[in-house]
Amino acid sequence: MRLQPFLFTVFALLLTTGGCGGAGDIEPNESSSDPSTEADAYPSQPARIYVDESADDWDSLSVRAVDPDGQATNIQRLWVAHSQDRLFLHMVVQPALNLQEGNDLTLYLDTDNDPSTGTQALGLGAELTWTFGERSGKMVRNGAEQEVSHADIGLTTLPTVRSDTFEVALDRSAAPGGTPLFAGDSLRIALSSPGDRLPNANGGLGYALTASEVPLAAPGIERPPASALRLLSYNSVNNFDRNRSAIFDPERQPSYRRIFAAVSPDVIAFQEVYSESAAETEAVAESELGLSDAWTWAKHGADLVLGSRFPILDSEPIPGYESNRSAAFLLDADAALGSPLLVINMHPPCCNFGPDEDDPSRNAQRQQVVDNVVAFLRDLKQGEGPFALPENTPIVVMGDMNFVGEAQQPRTLRTGQIVNTDRFGPPAPPDWDGSSLLDTAPRQVASPLHTTWVDMDSSFPPGRLDYAFVTDSVLEVVHEFVLHTPAMPADLRDTYGLRASDTPTASDHLPVVLDVAPR
Repeated sequence: MRLQPFLFTVFALLLTTGGCGGAGDIEPNESSSDPSTEADAYPSQPARIYVDESADDWDSLSVRAVDPDGQATNIQRLWVAHSQDRLFLHMVVQPALNLQEGNDLTLYLDTDNDPSTGTQALGLGAELTWTFGERSGKMVRNGAEQEVSHADIGLTTLPTVRSDTFEVALDRSAAPGGTPLFAGDSLRIALSSPGDRLPNANGGLGYALTASEVPLAAPGIERPPASALRLLSYNSVNNFDRNRSAIFDPERQPSYRRIFAAVSPDVIAFQEVYSESAAETEAVAESELGLSDAWTWAKHGADLVLGSRFPILDSEPIPGYESNRSAAFLLDADAALGSPLLVINMHPPCCNFGPDEDDPSRNAQRQQVVDNVVAFLRDLKQGEGPFALPENTPIVVMGDMNFVGEAQQPRTLRTGQIVNTDRFGPPAPPDWDGSSLLDTAPRQVASPLHTTWVDMDSSFPPGRLDYAFVTDSVLEVVHEFVLHTPAMPADLRDTYGLRASDTPTASDHLPVVLDVAPR
């Protein structure tokens, strides 16, 4: 079902547990007498917002607009906030949708606050219009129209799975075609979709971009003293034209070498090492990537390789969907954690193609993969797996999950809620105390964004595709981050010997890093 161009004065995201929210769970100030909700007003809410699939940042902020028409399908609420660098929106819609495809929800921004300029729609002159489900937009300045991409306007949206709450961020320094997107210190915002609009009256919602001195509390790279072990998950993107993983590409290897030197991991879980063996990965890691020759390596499935400075005691493939298997690696981490460590490396099918005539949809394929992993952990903990797992062994599940469809897939992995119980058996909470796994959801260094995949040439805006879950009943996450070198200040990159081009050169996925210690 398709939503209409939406109100654009909402800053960030939402959400309830599991990555998809519920509009009824949010209790904003909805008083129609509140001047901040008047369309003609120009409220301002400088705030420290993290685009992280959580509504906590927005709890203390005033809602900018509430849709009073009560339609079954509508844009229900909009919040707006800003920092010195970004404009943030937080939207609640019904029913839930996938923001990046299959909807007509459109954002209109009158960035010069002049109704006579830009695209004439909804009673305002919008310099920018962006249709989320089509992943396209246009700028109109001085009567000239220009097609723009997400990269042109610095657009980020989360979550990438179906939800009824979303966070949106735009770069205030964006200048498509050399012309600044935000021309002044006030703007008007509107949203629409077939059958609904926000606000209902013409003219959009006013918002003021006042001075913002709210500091950003972003994670650093430095390993904290409490860290006992550092894990890194990395999709080392396969160069299909050359049929090899990027870590084997001499043009990319210097970037990988600098990244690994800066991060200094103890365990690396690679995805997309298709054509090369574990022995070949070990050889290039030692010769070109700067990793120790004391590490041990193993490979399972089509593309899953794990390297560790701790001995690999055992490893097993986990069935998934056809060649999209997962893999379990049992490490002798007693020196660091006082126990073994079980690492599950995953790479479910990407995208939302199909279904083909004889194949299930990509959503159904991913669900089979996560159901299989939960069933494997259930059986292993019950002593029915392919190797013995001592009770309370810490477990980390990480990888490029490709969660871009139904929110049930990350929910299953976190909670143990198996969907295909007829094939994979009963649900089982994955943590040792009968609870859900912790979704660590790390944030980028020097950035408010929790995205882990960035491709400036793709029509899809940055998303969160790479996850790391832990059994937090026995394992404490003492530090976590996502490395995105273009977002880091130059002096911080210099401190760690990094270059702005390193993560874009290495892969379209970003390194996801966890520091853990025994609880």
